[in-house]
Amino acid sequence: MKILFFPFFFCVLLSLPLQGSSPLKVDVSAKGAILMNAETGAVLWEKNARTPFIPSSTTKIITALYALEKKGDALDALVTASPDAVTTVHPSVRRAATGLHPPYRLEFGGTHIGIKPGEIMSLRALLYGLMLTSGNDAANVIAEYTSGNVSAFMEELNRFVREKGCLQTVLHTPHGLPHPEHLTTAYDLGILSCEAMRNPFFREIVKTRHYPRPQTNKQPESTFYQHNALVKPGRFFYPKATGVKTGYTLSGGYSIVAAAEDRERKLITVLLGCDKIEQRYKDAIALFEAGFNEKKVSRTLFSKGFDLFTCPVEGGKSPLQAYLSQEIILDYFPSEEPIFKTEIVWQPTVLPILAHQKVAEMRILSTGNKVLSKAPLFALRGVQPTIAHQVQLVWKKVKTGIWNPIGLAMAAGGALLLWGSFYYSKNRSKHAKGR
Repeated sequence: MKILFFPFFFCVLLSLPLQGSSPLKVDVSAKGAILMNAETGAVLWEKNARTPFIPSSTTKIITALYALEKKGDALDALVTASPDAVTTVHPSVRRAATGLHPPYRLEFGGTHIGIKPGEIMSLRALLYGLMLTSGNDAANVIAEYTSGNVSAFMEELNRFVREKGCLQTVLHTPHGLPHPEHLTTAYDLGILSCEAMRNPFFREIVKTRHYPRPQTNKQPESTFYQHNALVKPGRFFYPKATGVKTGYTLSGGYSIVAAAEDRERKLITVLLGCDKIEQRYKDAIALFEAGFNEKKVSRTLFSKGFDLFTCPVEGGKSPLQAYLSQEIILDYFPSEEPIFKTEIVWQPTVLPILAHQKVAEMRILSTGNKVLSKAPLFALRGVQPTIAHQVQLVWKKVKTGIWNPIGLAMAAGGALLLWGSFYYSKNRSKHAKGR
């Protein structure tokens, strides 16, 4: 196979056709679900992953992510809870069509950490209360601190998720209490959760089993306990789990976003609309095990001694042909269809080029520009400059010398010497004729 590449840079997106591979064989009860590579966002398996569902308290992942992006450098800042942020009403009053209460209003029966009006807590403690105990009140207080008020926070949060490419997510509350238009998809929530898990402090929170809540101006010291059964001892403990958040509402059912790591692989699963609490844990473990039990396969993308790459060379008598001295091989898991970029970076051309001289580097890049594989390219045969190119180089050197002050003086001296030599030869010829 011969492929033409042009200097000095060539990049093309390729998608590997998977030969002999098949999707993961998993059956889950969740209405919407997805399994993703946490580092690349590649989708390993999905079920109704682009269909909107109610996220319930998994909304708090997005709230925490945005708060950390804006205020993550001020975790020990002290935050005072306003009465509006912690006011609580009966569910029927909050959800009434009269619209007397904003969507973010808290309701009796929802999860909370018991924040009182005027209570002062650090942002750090609020984030632990948000993600471990699923504090709806913590969500409102964090939103107020982050954006000035909860309504402004929601406007910013929706803009934030759209900028991340999550176009099917519409959020009306920072905590996930019921609202008819508060919806997301397993895919969107997975993408946002992958990003959240790249934040070291977020990762620390969501794998913590309990956190000592410091004493405040309103309450004594207490403890926040983890709600996610995958990361704490018990019936559904999963040693590979590293987080992240559960959720439940009567209208949305049981949901979970879970993360796990085994050897070199980090995975995230999202399960929305489970009918029973145990289903979300069983489904998450089943998906993780299916992913972690996959074996990598290898595929040769370019072969040494077979693939040649051609590059026109300005001033060369012939094009430059380059070859690989080694195979370029990509290892991947069958469920992750590799999408990659092939990039050849040619070195600046200086003629003559010798046979077997290194002339370029081929790189295989992920869509996030991570180098997956690379190898040098060498000249198949030498490339000599044309006579015109050699003359052009000499002329460039002459011009450079003329405009240089020292070069100008030397050129003038050379001209005088040439004139003197010519004058002497002419006069000597006259004297010779006179004899």
